[in-house]
Amino acid sequence: MTEMKRMRLTGMFAVLVFAVAAKASAARVDVHPQAFDAGGWKLDVQFMDIMGSPYLLAHGCGIRVTDAKAVAELPEAGKWRVWVRSRRWADGAGAFKVSVNGRTLDKTFGVSQGEWDWEDGCVIEIGESGGHVKVAVRLEDLDGFDGRCAGIVFVKGSLKPVGALKLDEANVAETIDVDFVVVGGGLPGCCAAVAAARRGLKVALVQDRPVLGGNASSEIRVWSGGEARYPLVRELRGWFMNRNVNMSLSDAHRMRKVEDERNIRLHVSTRAFGVEKSADGGRVTAVKALDWRRNRVVRFRAPLFCDATGDGWIGYWAGADWRMGREAKSEYDEPMAPEKADGDTLGASLMWTSAEANTDMPFLAPWAEKWAQGEKAVEGEWFWEYGIHHDMISEGEWIRDRMLLAIYGAFSLAKKDPSNARRVLDFLPFVLGKRESRRILGDWVYSETDISGKREFDDAIASGSWSVDIHYSGRKEGVDFMSKNVHPIYGRYWIPYRTIYSRNVPNLFVAGRCFSCTHIGLGGPRVMNTLAQLGCAAGEAATLCKRYGIDPRDVYRGGHVRELQRQLGGDFPGNPDPSRVRWEYVDDEDDGVEFEGKWRAVFCCNGEQFGDKVHKPPEGPGRAVYPLPVRNRGTYRLYGRVNYEWNVKVPSATAVAVVAGDVRHEFFWNQTVKMGEWIALGEFDLHPGARLEIDLSRSRGTVIADVFAIEPAVVSHAE
Repeated sequence: MTEMKRMRLTGMFAVLVFAVAAKASAARVDVHPQAFDAGGWKLDVQFMDIMGSPYLLAHGCGIRVTDAKAVAELPEAGKWRVWVRSRRWADGAGAFKVSVNGRTLDKTFGVSQGEWDWEDGCVIEIGESGGHVKVAVRLEDLDGFDGRCAGIVFVKGSLKPVGALKLDEANVAETIDVDFVVVGGGLPGCCAAVAAARRGLKVALVQDRPVLGGNASSEIRVWSGGEARYPLVRELRGWFMNRNVNMSLSDAHRMRKVEDERNIRLHVSTRAFGVEKSADGGRVTAVKALDWRRNRVVRFRAPLFCDATGDGWIGYWAGADWRMGREAKSEYDEPMAPEKADGDTLGASLMWTSAEANTDMPFLAPWAEKWAQGEKAVEGEWFWEYGIHHDMISEGEWIRDRMLLAIYGAFSLAKKDPSNARRVLDFLPFVLGKRESRRILGDWVYSETDISGKREFDDAIASGSWSVDIHYSGRKEGVDFMSKNVHPIYGRYWIPYRTIYSRNVPNLFVAGRCFSCTHIGLGGPRVMNTLAQLGCAAGEAATLCKRYGIDPRDVYRGGHVRELQRQLGGDFPGNPDPSRVRWEYVDDEDDGVEFEGKWRAVFCCNGEQFGDKVHKPPEGPGRAVYPLPVRNRGTYRLYGRVNYEWNVKVPSATAVAVVAGDVRHEFFWNQTVKMGEWIALGEFDLHPGARLEIDLSRSRGTVIADVFAIEPAVVSHAE
């Protein structure tokens, strides 16, 4: 891979930046990819930190995309040599043409060199005479298969450009001063920004894509799995399962929620590319970013920052300690870790779908078929995964392209079956769905033993129940782009505050998959709802930092964790929720709860159950009987809760009876409403010996036996 380089950008809304040297032979005009009206092309910014700039991508899934257009201004008429930065990403695909003032250049681009470089498009005569000349530039896609262009340069003479179009970091169009800068608009970043804003902080949220949500967005379409402990997580999470076209509805809702926050300055389509640091080199003072819609540089200044980029870019640029790859088993005493450390990570996926059209749809990609390694498919799920043995950052473009080759090849082979004649690719992302890369190290490095040992941290700020879900290559012999997973289940575990700030950059929070953990330790918390809890905690902790004039580490060392937990809400080890201090609980896993019939104890990866498991009913009759923890006669409020389930297909009418002596109160509870939350079920006069029953013979639809709680509604008297 080429070394990371920086672009040069010196215009705001212009489509070019030019510098005329003293001699005409040295005159040069740069046309940046982000300066184009992209048309049907996509502006891909995800690899700009490695290959040097954004680039235009003709991602049409085999259908030619409409032209990208730009207007450049040359300092004089005459002969100009046209250079085009492109590369051949695959043999037989990615071809495009360039036209200048309506003249199509003879050369076909994207079919020559395999690495990013400048291709000579020839010398052309532009204008007749005189001063400045405007020229219209077009990129014409020839095949719909991911041709790519990283800029055009007009040169007087024959001097070949070197490297990417460079970014002039000093040419800042706008400086924004806030209390808290969050970089990365996935679920963790959104939660961090909103949590801080609702406590009164002025926040800048910087996101490199035009939508919010990251992997949960309609651009990638991964469902929001894991435990959504906090209301804010439930407010912003995705609504649909993997690959669902309706994820755009979640996007719209999430965008509206963030835009409604008056204390948030939202900057989408804005890619961070570097940081500024204090004179002593210790603190981040600003983040600089490319607003690629308006072709300008923006500086974001604040006393506090949060790296929610996933790849840990802010920490990396700031000099934070970080790690990538697998630790040796001996380092953290992790049974699932390898004997020797290596560079393997969880891979990245492109999940994809095809649709049935109402007419035959041609699709030919014979050049890709060998890359399918015999697979024929019309859709792909999470296990279409590659990159486990590659560097997820420096080789990111190849990892994405390898997945595209596999998908195009498998679909091309499947299309040879007449039953698939009407199939057309309707969703194939060009943005990688990453699981793991850099991890920024904090004062605690979260590991497998923290999960398996159920360590109860005094500074717990998040909880999870997802299995330790580690992916390996080798799902099918001879197929290198499909993974298998190993996922031992340990029940609910806690994540400490000390994992969400940098141990050596004093004003930097982290949220999301780049939090402080080992490779194996990431396996459980890496799902989005759980990581979003870390965002909530970072946002709430930022408010404490401002309130007391302290750094992130001081929230822990200065004794403010209990206050942080109260701001987050809920129960924590050694710090129960004061709003429920009078509650008494009875869980399905408690001694004394009786089940009639063959009920199944089921572990819940998505969490939000009370303990580790819930009970699912048998086929046919059965009952669950809970002894209510009534100590004194009196009136009590009854609450119930069941775990969250994504695949509920039918409504619920769970028959519940509260029995106190000869008095029996019967009612139906729709358990599919507000799953994972406490529901008030009524007030009842109870005395010791009272019980609650779930009767399957009268129930309909979804039935779950999880937890109930009672709270005195009226001061009781002793028996």
